[in-house]
Formats: sequence, structure tokens, C-alpha cells
Amino acid sequence: MSDRTSATPVEATLTRKGQATRARLLAAAAEELRRHGSVEVAAAAARAGVAQSVLYRYFAGKDGLVAAVVDDFYDQYAREVFDDALTDDAELPAGATWPEREALRLVREVEFLYAHPLGRPIATGLLHDAAATRADAARLREHVAAATRNIRHGQRTGELDPAVDAGLAAAAIIGGLRTMLAEALARDPPPPATQVVTAALRVGRALLDPDGTAPWPTPPRRDPAD
Repeated sequence: MSDRTSATPVEATLTRKGQATRARLLAAAAEELRRHGSVEVAAAAARAGVAQSVLYRYFAGKDGLVAAVVDDFYDQYAREVFDDALTDDAELPAGATWPEREALRLVREVEFLYAHPLGRPIATGLLHDAAATRADAARLREHVAAATRNIRHGQRTGELDPAVDAGLAAAAIIGGLRTMLAEALARDPPPPATQVVTAALRVGRALLDPDGTAPWPTPPRRDPAD
């Protein structure tokens, strides 16, 4: 897990007004990151409508504010891509296979990054603030660890080749998807998101099912970019 030092120890005891002020600062810093790839304290405070000194009541300085923005992005990411995606009965058939669950997760992941205001700057490496890049790297390591556990689960159930190195495959799949998203979201306009999902599934199948024996699904025909 990454170190979460973005907020001060008093965060849990904030009043409703304090929570609202903290949320405005987070939103302001997120907009600065989206526009410029970095955050200036004065600009973020002005956008939030508070004095610069107020920021230090809620965050451990500028780095804490920036890290909190990135962590908030990835907390949303986890909820929408990992926590909820694989329990959506409307989109998963009864007795869904590992590849079917993975296809849905990939669709949700690409949807989220295409739609979120910080999806493009994070995926394309446009965050120039050191605190942002550190927080981003920490969360990516968590994703590799989670993907490794997911692959090992598929191996234990007999759905994936047990000879595959789960950690290396997880790193390759996540790194490949990140690179594909960087390429896609750097274009104007970006290609249909289903192209990214299809390419990612092909990479995953090549790594996890080298003999081509498992049935891999076609991703749902919907386009988050529309």
C-alpha cells in the first residue's frame, strides 16, 4: 500500500464547513493539474476562494494537497473499476469466466479514464509536479500487486496457465494498457475506446493464454468516447 500523508491528522474531525472547504481545495488543485500539470498554492487557493494559509489547515503543504488529488482520483478509480465492476449482474452472465470478468473490468477502466477530467493528464504523463508523480507511481504499484493476485486466482481455478509468471504478466498488462491509453488520449480526437479494450484483451490473451485454448470474449459494443 502507498503512504497516505495527504491530509492533516485533524481530517477525521472536520466540521461540515471544513469538509466543504477541503473539497473545494481538492477540486481547485485537480483543475490546476488538469490545466497545467502542476499546482501553484496561490492559484489553487484563489480558485477555491480561500487564503493561502487556509490550505495548511487541511493538507501537509502543497505536496500533501497534490498527493490528495491523485489519491482521490485513484480512490474513484478503485470504486468504479474494481469494487463494483465485477459484481454487475446485468453485464456478467451467470457463472462468468475469468476472461469475461476481465473484459468487463477493462471496459470499465477505459470508460473511467476516457471520462474523468484527470484521465488524460495522468495517462499521458502530463503531471509535472513531483508529488503527483510519486503518488501516481505508488498507486500503479498497488494495481500491479492487485492484478498479480487476480491472475493467481485464475490460475488456482484452472482458468489460466499455471506456468505463467503472474507478477511479470500483471506488470506487462498494466504497463501495456497505460501505454495504449497514453497514445489514444494524446490524439485529437481519441480513437473509439473499444479499440483500446480490444487491443488490451489481445495483449492479455497472448500473455495469459499462449496456447489459445481458453475462450476469450469480445468486449461489449459501446464507446465511452461518444
